Amino acid sequence: MAQGANDYAALLNTNHEKWNEYGTSTRKHIEIISHQLRVEQIRPLMFAVARHFSIKEARKAFRLFVSWSVRFLVVGGRGGLLDRNYSVAAEQVGTGKITTAKGLEKLMADVVPSDAEFETAFSTARVSQNQLARYYLRALELQVSGEEEPELVPNDAEDVINLEHIIPSTPSDEWTIDPEMASALNKRLGNMVLLQATANVAAGNDGFAAKKPTYKKSKFALTVEVAKHSAWGLEQISERQKRLAKLATKTWPIVVA
Repeated sequence: MAQGANDYAALLNTNHEKWNEYGTSTRKHIEIISHQLRVEQIRPLMFAVARHFSIKEARKAFRLFVSWSVRFLVVGGRGGLLDRNYSVAAEQVGTGKITTAKGLEKLMADVVPSDAEFETAFSTARVSQNQLARYYLRALELQVSGEEEPELVPNDAEDVINLEHIIPSTPSDEWTIDPEMASALNKRLGNMVLLQATANVAAGNDGFAAKKPTYKKSKFALTVEVAKHSAWGLEQISERQKRLAKLATKTWPIVVA
């Protein structure tokens, strides 16, 4: 019980000494699951892996868990089925039937959303929680930049990087868009970009033409791409989100490397 308590406490504290041998990536993966994605259903399985997997296999498993968590959040609809499958997986890890991340991948293959299912859901996703939208866009940005582990976000502090809604929640008169349509499009992930904090304040509720120079000067490649458009509405948001969806399957893979 004492050993189990130590492992469980480590899942709630990424600075715990247990993770000293696992490396920075594992600490970050646990932090993402617990504090950025804020998912709890997977915790029994994380606990089992922390207790029973070798360090090498645990590293792979925790990375896999980030991908699973993102996919379930975007696709949705798993509910009690997800609780049950995570419990079964945890039991098999605890009894030694599964000892590798590859074994977990195979066990959950029919449960975790496939690339096709994930891409389809991501292409139309609306994200109401800003911390999730910021994490998704930051990870996608790292994917475009060629990072080896794009799901790891090194600096997502709100005072440094802000989330900007291109079509704002309360559009100014410069936006020739129906308020109901604006409300429907505001939370689409394709309508959101990352900006440095000061640039975000400058953009405000301005029309698209006024915002474009700010986007064009951004250090984020996915934000700069938006400035290539001459107008912004449903068509452009849908087109951009389909591009992001294709990147998403690579950013959060479900095949153990």
